[in-house]
Amino acid sequence: MFNSIGIFGKYNGFHSWKSIDKLIGFFQEHQRTVYLDKTSCEDFPIERYGVDLLCRDEMHGKIDLAIVVGGDGTFLDVARYVVDQQIPILGVNLGRLGFLADVSPDTMLSTMGDLLKGTFDCEERNLLHVEIYEHDQLVFKHLAFNDVVIHKPDTPKMIEFETFINKRFLKSQRSDGMIISTPTGSTAYALSAGGPIVHPSLNVITLVSINPHTMSNRPFVIDGNSDIELRAHENCNGVARITCDGQVTFEINAKHRTCVKRHPHFIKLIHPCGHDYFQLLRAKLHWGEKL
Repeated sequence: MFNSIGIFGKYNGFHSWKSIDKLIGFFQEHQRTVYLDKTSCEDFPIERYGVDLLCRDEMHGKIDLAIVVGGDGTFLDVARYVVDQQIPILGVNLGRLGFLADVSPDTMLSTMGDLLKGTFDCEERNLLHVEIYEHDQLVFKHLAFNDVVIHKPDTPKMIEFETFINKRFLKSQRSDGMIISTPTGSTAYALSAGGPIVHPSLNVITLVSINPHTMSNRPFVIDGNSDIELRAHENCNGVARITCDGQVTFEINAKHRTCVKRHPHFIKLIHPCGHDYFQLLRAKLHWGEKL
């Protein structure tokens, strides 16, 4: 099923070389073609295996599976790259147990063996698409797997903005910002801000305010097909920032409109057979542990 494999490493992560080394050897033994991502694996000693080191533009259309060796942050970056190519993605986690990269290096090769036999679980997750306009001219667009966040710069002042859902006014608020989250992102920044845990199979979007200047503010869950618009209030003289997955940032002010909606393509996540989301939650959040 998977004949051409793209391997993506952890940026500046030489400790990922050992796992990548094992993966290349495994797939070559099974007559699979392997490509390495130049952005994250440029210093890998490719002459040992004779594999091609490709830029992502060069890799486009050449792989039918993406394997991420790193953590959830690396996984987020690669997921945004492969989603429109409809390439499945699997993560090998080198640190603590990850919500997204959930394969241990200790069981990695047995998981890959099952993968080549067609024994695995696959699920689809949604992403967010964000566009920012200045006087109706598009000035920024990007994808987010976890969340799109409007937040203040590094100052002690709150920001004031208005939120619209499907062109209908929802509310105006003064706060440190708002997290617009996918179900996947509900266990990331949104969770620490008091948002609900949302099962990843649901087609919803969650809005979670960050330190709102009111006691009545609560997280809000809306239909996943909704269009969300954020506008900095006209009285807002400063700037705010829009950040996607904590990795890509754009500064906005009162002249900008930020539009967020579900991305039309879903990302295909591959897990070891028998993957249990609830078991993962218990392990990550330490539910039921005795203190």
